[in-house]
Amino acid sequence: MNFIRKITEKKTDNFVKRQFTRYGKGVYENKALLQITKGAHAYSINTSFEFSGEFAYGLAETISGKVKVTGGIITTQKNIAEEIDFELAGMKQFAGVKTFLIDTELSKNQIQGLFDKFQSALILLSFSTEKGTLKTKVKNPKSAKTKDNEDGEEPKADFCSFKTKDESIVKDLAFDVNKDYKKVFIKHTFEIDDLEIPKEYLNDFVKARLHAIRKGKLIRQVNIDGEQVKKEYILEV
Repeated sequence: MNFIRKITEKKTDNFVKRQFTRYGKGVYENKALLQITKGAHAYSINTSFEFSGEFAYGLAETISGKVKVTGGIITTQKNIAEEIDFELAGMKQFAGVKTFLIDTELSKNQIQGLFDKFQSALILLSFSTEKGTLKTKVKNPKSAKTKDNEDGEEPKADFCSFKTKDESIVKDLAFDVNKDYKKVFIKHTFEIDDLEIPKEYLNDFVKARLHAIRKGKLIRQVNIDGEQVKKEYILEV
């Protein structure tokens, strides 16, 4: 189940929490962009960066043995290379931010272990299994611009692409689309009105940011072959 659907069903876990550690109070538009195109033999899914980790973790579940994996880990942590159980392809650094490059064969446990162990890092992977093909850009994501141009062009969901024949994956992402379609485009707005910080973390900024409960509203705007649908859900993560 993807993190947006979990929010709408009032569920939370580490994947949900880590999506919001960067946000304080405010209104954040054009988040969790998602475009699904139905082809003759498979679905093409294009998203902003928020879905890349969930796709990689879920796709890794279908690995038998090892598969070729490329990508990178973007982090400010200094000693991350010493904690990885495979050989890295290299490292780039800019303004204190390191990108550890990956180009090797990895198992299910090795891929999922990266997400479990380095929860504050940005882990961006590309690989294929019988379930589908995932391609993810290796760069720090930029915020999508608010739609303010005259032609009304929507922001682009072009950070991550996933091709699959598995209809259950598509139904999970488009959980509230109850009609046949050729193309669906979905965008979200996070309205955070309140941060509830546990008392034990009030004097620790880093832990307060990680453990705060963010409350507000999730606005989901769905375009189904040109037909616009807007829905609102309680946000508490």
